Amino acid sequence: MITRKLTKDDYTQFSEVSASAYIYNVEETEFVESVDNFGTFINNGQTLISQLECGFRENYYGNTTLKCAAIGGVASKPEYRRMGGVRKLFNDVFRYAYDNGAAVSILYPFSNGYYRLFGYETVLRCISAECSFKTFEKIERYNDVTLATEENKDSLIEIYKAMAPKYNMMFTRPNGESFCFTPYKNCCYTYFLNDEAHKGYVTFTLDRSSRKVTVTELLFADKCALLRLMGFIKVFDGNYDFVVFSKLPVSSPVFEVIADENRLVKRSYLYEGQARIINMQKVLEAAAYPKEQGVFSIKINDDQISENNGIYTVDYKDGKATILKDSVKAPDLEMDINTASRVILGREGLTSDELVYLNSVVLDGSFGDTGCEAFLKAFFKKTTMFYDIF
Repeated sequence: MITRKLTKDDYTQFSEVSASAYIYNVEETEFVESVDNFGTFINNGQTLISQLECGFRENYYGNTTLKCAAIGGVASKPEYRRMGGVRKLFNDVFRYAYDNGAAVSILYPFSNGYYRLFGYETVLRCISAECSFKTFEKIERYNDVTLATEENKDSLIEIYKAMAPKYNMMFTRPNGESFCFTPYKNCCYTYFLNDEAHKGYVTFTLDRSSRKVTVTELLFADKCALLRLMGFIKVFDGNYDFVVFSKLPVSSPVFEVIADENRLVKRSYLYEGQARIINMQKVLEAAAYPKEQGVFSIKINDDQISENNGIYTVDYKDGKATILKDSVKAPDLEMDINTASRVILGREGLTSDELVYLNSVVLDGSFGDTGCEAFLKAFFKKTTMFYDIF
C-alpha cells in the first residue's frame, strides 16, 4: 500500500472513488488542482482505494495566524474499506503538513467519532436558530448598507480583517476568499454597513417557497452594528416569515437583542468543525497568554505525529510565553492530542471541574496546585467561530 499525490492522469479513478462514496455522478466530480489531492493505492500502485484533499489556509489564533491544513473529500471505495487506506492517508498527510509548516488542521466531519481516531476533536460548537419575524418587533429598520460586489470588494475585505481576529480560529481572507461578489448570479447577498465607526456585514440567501431569510454569516464590531444589521434584515419582513441563522456562537448576543418572550425561536445545537494540532510547539508559541505570570508543564501524547510527544513547560507573563520542551520538570497534567486540540484550540474556557472529566486527562496532584491553575488561566475562554467551507 502506497500513498502519493494524485494527478490528472488519476482522474478516472478519482471520480469513481468520489462517485461511490458521495453518490456523485462521475461527470459531476471536480478534480481541484488548487489543493493537494492524495490517494492510497494497492496492486503495485495501480488501484486507488482511498483519497483526500489537503489545502493550506491561515487561521487567526492568539496574537498571530497559524498555517492550517484544510482537509476535505475523504473517501474510500466501498469494497476496499476497513483496509487501513484512510489511516495511511492521514499518517502520510500529517507528515506532509508538518513538513510544510502547518500548525493545525481543520475538517468538517461526517462522524465526530471517526475522526477522533486521527487526533481531531470538535472545536466549533454553535447554534442554528429559526426566528419568527415577530421577534424583530423591537428592532428598528435600517438601510444605510452597501451590497458587496467586485467593485467594492476591498471595502468588505478590510471590514473582515478588522473583525475576524476577535474570534478564535477564523480563517483569513486576504483576497476575499469565501465571499460571493456576484450576488445576482449566485443569489447569495452580502451587505456591509457604511458607517466606519460601526463595522459589520451580513450574508444571506432567500427562499420564497419556505418564506425564509437564511443568514449564513454575521460579523459586527459592537452592539450598534449588530442592531443595524438586524434592522436591515427586518426590511424583508413583508415578504418572508422567518429568519434562520445557520451558524451562531453559543453565547451570541443575537439572542439578547431579539424578543423571544413567546418562545418563537427554535434553536439547534451543532457540532461543526473539528481541529487537530499538527505542531504543538507552534501552537503554544502563538497563543495569547494572560498579563499575570504563570508556569505550567503539560505532557502530550500523539500516536501519529511523534514530534508532538513530550513535556512542554510554559512560562508566561504580559501576554507572552517561553516554551521549553522536554525539561526535567515533572508535568502538572497530561493529555492526548485530541483533548489538547479541544482545550487549546477550542478555547472553551473549561473549569477545573470540567477538565478532569475529559478523556485522557491525568493530573499530577490536584487543581489547587499552581501549575494546573496556570494552565486553566492560560487557555481562557474565547469565542471560536469559522465559516469557510472546503
